[in-house]
Amino acid sequence: MRGSSRATALQVAQATFEGLAPLLIEHGITSLEAEALWRAVCVHAAAKAQAIDGRRPNVSRVSVKTGVDRHTVTTLLRAPPEVDVALSSRRDAMSRVIEGWLSDPEYAEKGSPRDLHIGDPASKGRSIWSLVQRYAAGVWPRLIIDELIGMDHVDTLPDGRLRLKRVASQKPLSRRVVQEGAGQRMRHAVRALFRDATKADAGRAWRTAQSLEIGEQDLPLVRKMLHDRLDAMFAWITDELNSARWRRDGSTAGTRMRVGLSGFTFEEALPKDVGSENLRKVRRSKR
Repeated sequence: MRGSSRATALQVAQATFEGLAPLLIEHGITSLEAEALWRAVCVHAAAKAQAIDGRRPNVSRVSVKTGVDRHTVTTLLRAPPEVDVALSSRRDAMSRVIEGWLSDPEYAEKGSPRDLHIGDPASKGRSIWSLVQRYAAGVWPRLIIDELIGMDHVDTLPDGRLRLKRVASQKPLSRRVVQEGAGQRMRHAVRALFRDATKADAGRAWRTAQSLEIGEQDLPLVRKMLHDRLDAMFAWITDELNSARWRRDGSTAGTRMRVGLSGFTFEEALPKDVGSENLRKVRRSKR
């Protein structure tokens, strides 16, 4: 049983990694950076599990559970799991550079960012190099330039200049809110997938409804329909879960539990003719 559940856990982990990998690659996060963060998260999770069991976190026990060297465990437990500090500083510097590119009259014309050559330490006049030196002093410009290209913030023109892409502005959430919300939802989703894979007779925890094929022009209406249905359904379920019928006085023995339902919408572009081909096969099979 242990071997079977371990194999299932690895399959769920692989599915989770396959979902995360495109997101990490899209935002220029390397596998080495993700592995370092994963190692820190594992160490803190093992230490937290010991605390839940009523024991003080033990470095040797955490090391055995995670396969991480004891000295590394000691270092990682001194602070919460963090992304690479150098990477974070580059992200902050890149934000300042983009803001300067959009607003500085020398690098923007009538509110529109100019196309700029990359430049180098010896170049004169306007360039990405001089822009970085102005708005991210102390950061090697080549790092920011590689980040801009790697994260697809710019288009490369035939003459070698870079053109800044327009990105819709969004109100930023605090880092703590993002971490807590995303972490909780991911934990629930992974546990539900594992439960479905190991306890088929207990009833499925994970359910999915999806379309066969939708035209891009219909997306706004479909999005609104899904959001309206989810809002109504979750409001009703929240009232049911918090109704008086489930409340007990403090004398009730046993572990207190939190039970809930999470939902999200997703969109995925289909390869050309995939949906149409499937529909043609269905029609042929009915003849």
